[in-house]
Amino acid sequence: MKFAGLLSIALATTAIAEPIKRALADYQNVFNAISAQVAVVEGVVTNYVGGSATADDVQDASDDLSTIINNGATSISGFAALTNLEALSLVSPIQTLTGDVGDLVDAVIAAEPNFIADGREADVLASLNAQKTGSEAVRDAITPKVPAALQDIAADLAQGIVDEIERGIAAYSD
Repeated sequence: MKFAGLLSIALATTAIAEPIKRALADYQNVFNAISAQVAVVEGVVTNYVGGSATADDVQDASDDLSTIINNGATSISGFAALTNLEALSLVSPIQTLTGDVGDLVDAVIAAEPNFIADGREADVLASLNAQKTGSEAVRDAITPKVPAALQDIAADLAQGIVDEIERGIAAYSD
């Protein structure tokens, strides 16, 4: 009888812990998907400057990025809340994503003369604004998912991504 009781407790603990592990993985998957598409866009921008990709290729990759960001925000809204430890484990992926977005924005700013020459600077600005709106939605979706004591930190970390995009917007708004 004791064995059955211990087995029941073990199974219940596993059942409770499993959704939490899956929830954290879901968050990580969102940030990984966004990071992967940021890398794709950066590569296409580099190829565009090098002459082996078109402005339309950049636009398509940028549109895909906006879609992935928006889908991520929607997904996060439906995810389970995070514990302190889980929230802290997302710091590194968010910081990495912020750095990746910064690198992409640097590439987009460096490519501005190319986009201007092709008459596409308005398209770039529109894409950046769409990505900023999506990134704000991600920030706003994740912040309430972390414990109250960490919400300011989560918002600040996620705001770093928005801030990087705003640098690109400022460059194309001149």
